[in-house]
Amino acid sequence: MKSSVAALTVGLVWIATTNAAKAVTIYDGTNLAQPKPDQQGWTYKGTTIYKAPSVTTSNDGITLDSGNPLNYAGYFKLSPIALDCTKGYSFTIQLKINSESHSSNNRAGFSVIAMCDIRPGETQPYGIELGFWTSNNINTIFAQNVGFNKGETAAFNTQGAITEYNLVVKDNKYQLFANKSAQPILQGSLRQYTGFTPPPGYQNPYTTSRLIFAGDNTTSATANWKLKRVDVAPITQFP
Repeated sequence: MKSSVAALTVGLVWIATTNAAKAVTIYDGTNLAQPKPDQQGWTYKGTTIYKAPSVTTSNDGITLDSGNPLNYAGYFKLSPIALDCTKGYSFTIQLKINSESHSSNNRAGFSVIAMCDIRPGETQPYGIELGFWTSNNINTIFAQNVGFNKGETAAFNTQGAITEYNLVVKDNKYQLFANKSAQPILQGSLRQYTGFTPPPGYQNPYTTSRLIFAGDNTTSATANWKLKRVDVAPITQFP
């Protein structure tokens, strides 16, 4: 299912006001003393099939190349604040996809995952996984459905420059904004990603409350991407 920005109405757009005092920076690429996410409280997980993943640093973040498409390579972190998918939260990530390729039309070489806090009566939390494409000059962002096929999709230039993406979650729905856009570039419902078995040595991200992931989590794609900053914040007002 494709989402057309032109079809969105103002009444469907959440204008989220966040309390800056409560926003938490969970990765700052300008921290030159500790520039890597795993030096700032994240956990790195990756396989090393040749060509193995590589990470390089600069004065404004890291660049990760996941190498061989059979590799996994990415960063996990538990949010230090509640990710309440009813009351709402925002997740902001500044990144650029330098290159990406995939052999499956349902997977991407770079993905982000944001899982909410589990609520009473739920067997696992709700959340959303977004995939980013650049291959064959097709710049696309899409949501992963349960069963890991491609859901709602938006055409967007993911590799032109470092972009600030703001994922806003409320009432079991999400909206994705880019560079403080007035309208979301992608929106839909959160999912419970049931039936997933993680690779040996990996936790199941889809059953883990407050989990945030950025990287390559598939053996059918690869990407080279730059990460500059990540923030999370509760939402204090929805007009």
